[in-house]
Amino acid sequence: MRILNILRFGFSFIVLFMLVSIVGFAQDKVEKEERIREKEVPRIAQEWLYDAFEKVKRPKWYKEFSDSGYSFEAKFQYDDHFHSVEFDSLGNILDVEIEMDWSELKQEVRSSIGNYFGEKYKVHKLIKIQIQYSGEEEDLEDFFDEDENEGILIQYEIEFSGIDLTGDSRIWEGTFDSRGNFLSLRIIRVLEMANVIF
Repeated sequence: MRILNILRFGFSFIVLFMLVSIVGFAQDKVEKEERIREKEVPRIAQEWLYDAFEKVKRPKWYKEFSDSGYSFEAKFQYDDHFHSVEFDSLGNILDVEIEMDWSELKQEVRSSIGNYFGEKYKVHKLIKIQIQYSGEEEDLEDFFDEDENEGILIQYEIEFSGIDLTGDSRIWEGTFDSRGNFLSLRIIRVLEMANVIF
């Protein structure tokens, strides 16, 4: 009987440990990418991409796996900037991200983001800055094809390494609104294969 109780306690402890671990990592960004051929991508994703970016030539397609499933991503250079266009598993557009330099951000945005880093980190180093556009399928297509910005949500995603005020040293991804105000933070954890840099 005593052994049975010990086994029950041990099993309960393991289940509790697993639940705590899952909750503890809920704010992590965990993903892996693998290169795929265009014919493996849903047709509606291909059609949207070539309608919105008529001059794009030979985008590189990837299947991106994360803790919530998988998506498709097209990466290409367009107008002197690297673009990343993400679609869900059915081929519906999710967002468009364009890599930028710090100097290309508006002064107001740089000031707000700079204040955030100054208040929260002892040291930091920017790895990648992207402006993210999201919205309805037609609104996004009109934005990139006809320069209409109705219904478009603009945010910034910044990957950076740093040491926070508690001494924690990590690589993070911070999300900021269109004015540079802090929205959210995730720890970046890369599975087996490192993300492909194109």
